[in-house]
Amino acid sequence: MPTLDPVGFADRTHPDGSALPTRRGLRDRLARLGLTQQAWWFPFPDRRLALSLVGERGLDAGGPFEPGLLAAAAAPFDPDGPGPGGRSLQRAWAAVARAELLGDLAPAFAVAASVSTLPEDPRLALHFGHRRRPAFDKVVGFVRVGDAIRVTRAPLHADLPRTVDGVTNRFPDEPFVPGVPWQAGLQALLAHDGWTVAGIVAWASVWRDAVRAHYADGADLTLGTPLPGEAVDAIPRNLLHRGGVPIFIDAEWEVEALCFGHLLVRGLINAFTDVEVCGSPAPGISPTLLPLVLAVAEGIGITLDAAALDEALARENRFQTAVSGIETRRNRAWLGATSLPLRTGPPDPFAERDRALAHLHGEVAALRADGDRRVAAVTEDLEESRRRTDRVVRYAAELDRERGRLAYALAAAQSARQGQSPSPEEAGARRGAFHRRGRPALAAVVRTVLATGLGRLAFRRSDARR
Repeated sequence: MPTLDPVGFADRTHPDGSALPTRRGLRDRLARLGLTQQAWWFPFPDRRLALSLVGERGLDAGGPFEPGLLAAAAAPFDPDGPGPGGRSLQRAWAAVARAELLGDLAPAFAVAASVSTLPEDPRLALHFGHRRRPAFDKVVGFVRVGDAIRVTRAPLHADLPRTVDGVTNRFPDEPFVPGVPWQAGLQALLAHDGWTVAGIVAWASVWRDAVRAHYADGADLTLGTPLPGEAVDAIPRNLLHRGGVPIFIDAEWEVEALCFGHLLVRGLINAFTDVEVCGSPAPGISPTLLPLVLAVAEGIGITLDAAALDEALARENRFQTAVSGIETRRNRAWLGATSLPLRTGPPDPFAERDRALAHLHGEVAALRADGDRRVAAVTEDLEESRRRTDRVVRYAAELDRERGRLAYALAAAQSARQGQSPSPEEAGARRGAFHRRGRPALAAVVRTVLATGLGRLAFRRSDARR
């Protein structure tokens, strides 16, 4: 299987003068030779360890099929990868797939070329997975059937038994269910610095609730709650959500006896060991698997004492040994010595951005709250000034009426002394003179009140602008 040179490196030559072809360059060369009918396949993580093969039809399938998920899932097993703690190849391949460059940047290729039409092949991709006991070796196909996609499973050795030591592989076919595995949620959570056990507990609670709904009729789960044997594959990486509804896929295994304690330990260990790289935990949190498994189990309401943990690990060891044909020994000592792969490269650039954005959001919220408080204070001052002005105007009107009454009474008294009553014209003239003498004093009172209120208002407005 030839190696494919990535786009943009077509002119790169080796010391012997040779150069690797690009996908487009080789396609054109084959076409010039008359080999216009071509079928391309791309291995992941590389040509020496092809866990998955993505066909050119898979790259152009459109719809819900996402070949980038196969490339990303195979990335941790790349023998030339960055190793534990390095930059995430899973995220890199996901970005390549989103840019529709998966075929151009694939690590290698296989191509069938012919001058005549090639046989129709409905397969979009093939997945072989890890090496297993020969009886359980399989090939998984993603096959176009009309407008739908089906997932097919076929044993590579059909003559071997499907059950070994109480473990059965059913090699089931099923409809393709698109979506992002729940495992990706844990990877995203741990990718940032400062992750907490509480965050993992919230993530694990969603998985526990899905197990309870699918396999326990919604009943509460305890360590000893019996589950159907096919639930052994109900682990986080096989959980999807479609329209908010949890769905488990890839349920190929079945065991003779299963309890929730075994599934809980199996699911958590599988989830943690599938994490490619993670940031630093919050202060006081150990990235070691033993305390993490115990703390997360406790967080979802399950207490794992030493005996319960040992029993669950023993069950999982028997299961893995039956599947792989190689004795598996994972105990508490192994859990205590195994840690999450902390990032050793530069810190996540998005973490600092997220912290800065959170700080800015906090400052904006504080400024908005302070501005609202100041606006409320200014509004109250305006309202109080209006009320004071209304009171002054009412008081002035009352004074005006009282002065008029007094002027009329004075005129009447003076006329009575002289033995005659004042005419209406004389009384009006006297009231007018009295008002003209009193209005300057009244105006001074109004000006004083208004100046005091407006001065307070101007001070508040100036304070608000600051």
